[in-house]
Amino acid sequence: MITREASIDDWDKLFAFFKRVYRENHPLQDKGFWSWQYGDAQFGRSFICLNENDEIVGHVGANFGGNIAWIINVYLDEECRGKGVLGKLYGLARNYYPLAATAANKAGLGLYQNMRWIRYHDLVRFVKINPSITNPTLENVCLPKPIDVTHLTYKGDHYFEQPSLEGIRLHDGSTAISQPKVAGLRAVAIEDVDQLEVQSWALGYNWIDYITSWNDLKTRELEDKGWVLDYQSVVPWRLNPIEKGYFCDITFLSENPLDNNFIVHRSYSDHGRIGSL
Repeated sequence: MITREASIDDWDKLFAFFKRVYRENHPLQDKGFWSWQYGDAQFGRSFICLNENDEIVGHVGANFGGNIAWIINVYLDEECRGKGVLGKLYGLARNYYPLAATAANKAGLGLYQNMRWIRYHDLVRFVKINPSITNPTLENVCLPKPIDVTHLTYKGDHYFEQPSLEGIRLHDGSTAISQPKVAGLRAVAIEDVDQLEVQSWALGYNWIDYITSWNDLKTRELEDKGWVLDYQSVVPWRLNPIEKGYFCDITFLSENPLDNNFIVHRSYSDHGRIGSL
């Protein structure tokens, strides 16, 4: 078996692999999305294992952010497992940056435990519902709503070039993703909490959320201003389609120790993928 870095020239093989191992309409089955995620070495790389028939039987993706290679989209066919293939694919990613990951399921956590990675506190997701909504239920908070933000369109960095995302920049400098189908605003970076709220409610949003790591001291300000952890809110993680009551603990891990001041940004890894989480 051969392990190497993938390129867009491998697309036919990649598409066949992603169709076989992932659910229908998975983002990686779209060539434009793959190119956004892995087509530029500044932002991410894709590493593959090929068998003797030149078919892809294993894949590891790495998203680059914060001078870290965030391991995502890990899948190996059964015949690859237990043969050191994953270590070789991780080694290719390590050639770029130190390794880290976010994991939301038992299998992922078990993998990193076996690899003796460092496990940090779970990430946190804070939610604020528009105070004008007097009876905040899922049905009257997460509903389609026409919200015109064309005058605020933002494509200022790679994250906001993600296919299908509607990025905006507010007056205070905060950046976010608009999701009018559920009347929500997904904050990516918050500059001024008060101004963010005022403009968001004026635009017509019913809720805002913000994902970060536990050591982000901005969360203290959010708590003081009435933002709550997601499980205390009616706004679930999964909104495309909406899954009522779906909340998720996502753990942040790294292969080697990171500085105590390192904060996990929404654009890192795939925990902040809009539409799925």
